[in-house]
Amino acid sequence: MRFRRVKRRVRPFWLGCALSVVVASLVGVTAPPAETIISWEEAEKHVGEEVVVEGRILGVRCSQLACLLGFDPTLNRFTAVVQAQSFKDLPPEKLEQQYSGKQVRVRGKVIENERKPEIVIHSPSDITLTVGERRRDRQEKETRRAEAEAESLERLATVVDRLADVTEHLAAAQERMETAVTQLEQREAAIAAAQVSQAAPPPPASYGEPQPRPAYESLRTVKRGMTQAEVRRLVGDPIYVESSGGGWTTWAYGYGRTISFDARGRATALVGFPPP
Repeated sequence: MRFRRVKRRVRPFWLGCALSVVVASLVGVTAPPAETIISWEEAEKHVGEEVVVEGRILGVRCSQLACLLGFDPTLNRFTAVVQAQSFKDLPPEKLEQQYSGKQVRVRGKVIENERKPEIVIHSPSDITLTVGERRRDRQEKETRRAEAEAESLERLATVVDRLADVTEHLAAAQERMETAVTQLEQREAAIAAAQVSQAAPPPPASYGEPQPRPAYESLRTVKRGMTQAEVRRLVGDPIYVESSGGGWTTWAYGYGRTISFDARGRATALVGFPPP
């Protein structure tokens, strides 16, 4: 297979020159002019020029007509001036806060006023902090934010510790209360057990006298063959009981009154009781 050689078309010389001129003109149009940065001490040598003055603001003095930002403590040398019509964009109360003691760059035309150089600032873009100053401001803000966060965390930790202490106190108080309740319940249980364990006092002796009973039994009297329960219902409990052999017992009621019971619990003999 054969390859044909492609012939390159030669560009005319005049076309290359024209393109070079166009590119150069475009570069010249788009490239911004280089700024002239001078120190504030040199401002008096550049009166009438558009420059960028760099220095540290050492004092701010304001009146109803203007604010002076001095690079010299006496304000007798170069100053940046903010006139009253620019107070809306550059409030006097913020000039001290934002620029006092800071390294700044002031852009504008140096003019001479009362035999000292100055630049009139019309907008916030005419005065800016230097890169190093912005970096320091950012670091200071980060430091203050970190300190504020640390302080907040410390306060939060203090609150948590106090809550933990309160919780411990409440837990201890609850434990003491539960212990007191348990002791009280145990004491009440012991008192109840003691009361149960105490035998009921014996009823007073009846001495064989008739006991209160229903009307239908009011005419009944003790007689042989009655059970112990019937005798107790009619004349009450004896003063004492004397046991005999073979399950026999004798109930004594005093005043010589006795009732004998056989092994079956039936009355067999009555002494001192009226006959039925």
